[in-house]
Amino acid sequence: MKLYTIILRPESPFGTPMKGDTIFGHFCWQAAESEALNGGLDQWISCYGQTPFAMFSSAFPVVSKEGRTCFAMPRPLLSEQGRYEGKEKDRFQSLIKRKEDKKNKYLLVAEDLRLVLNEDRYCSEDDLFDFHLATLPVENQSKLKLLTGKHRRFSGMFEQAHNTLNRLTGTTGTGEFAPFPAENIHYLPNARLAVFVLFDEQATDIDRIQKAFEDMGSWGFGRDASAGIGRFSVVDVQAMQIPGSAAQACYTLAPCVPEKGSYTAAFFTPFTRFGKHGAALIHRNKPFKNPVVLADEGAVFMTGNPQQAGNAYIGSAITGLSKADDRTVMQGYAITLPYEIEESL
Repeated sequence: MKLYTIILRPESPFGTPMKGDTIFGHFCWQAAESEALNGGLDQWISCYGQTPFAMFSSAFPVVSKEGRTCFAMPRPLLSEQGRYEGKEKDRFQSLIKRKEDKKNKYLLVAEDLRLVLNEDRYCSEDDLFDFHLATLPVENQSKLKLLTGKHRRFSGMFEQAHNTLNRLTGTTGTGEFAPFPAENIHYLPNARLAVFVLFDEQATDIDRIQKAFEDMGSWGFGRDASAGIGRFSVVDVQAMQIPGSAAQACYTLAPCVPEKGSYTAAFFTPFTRFGKHGAALIHRNKPFKNPVVLADEGAVFMTGNPQQAGNAYIGSAITGLSKADDRTVMQGYAITLPYEIEESL
């Protein structure tokens, strides 16, 4: 299988976060309506549980630190008990250090995709803001420097008013016609996001995957795409290589459902997906899918088998989701990076 990273530039606010399982669903609709897969979508969906044809990561901010391009990924969700013990003069200072360190929610990963676990690689929302600010033209910097507090973020949630018109009166009203707010994700000017894709060369190639992403960006991604939300452009595509390592664990780049009984320990944040069909299936009587609980991106799964931890992906296909079409599957796989446990302690 081949690994690539696709660099995107948001062109509008987003109504839906770009998580790996949602990107997979959008790609499948592109494949159903075009020639993105050899032999068509049905052929590859039928064997997806045994041989996944493509996996997508969630979208991660791309920033520059000291002239080096880095991907800002979630901080590994590994227990850090004992991390601060013995490193400070007294318990009070240890607690202060721990509180400050909780702000550093991101780990900067270089283009070689090696997880280097030290304090220089951890960063906060403020740090991401400053890294990106330094890359902008001076005229843009002067405006953004006025932002303070919670607004100093690479991306933020802002409410947008929605109206539903009563066609009989031509105005809004009460009940189902009452105006309501919806939260959208806004990114800084010229922000870039990285999506990693791992695919089977027998199924497709990077040119067709890039074309599918370009079409997604033109039509819009996720909620309210028909209202101009979720637009993006593809600015670069790069071949990548997962670093080989005799690691004791793996770090996930997308929400996933790990295989049962394959890991000795797991550290993750539960994420519940309340899915909904798109395109033509949304007009069926039952457009909503059954909810699924996944391990969110940034999870760490420990195994005693270094060969297993060095695999390019983990997880399984998710079926039995839909009452509208029993062929429906969901990405329960996640691309992984080797994780050296002893370096984090």
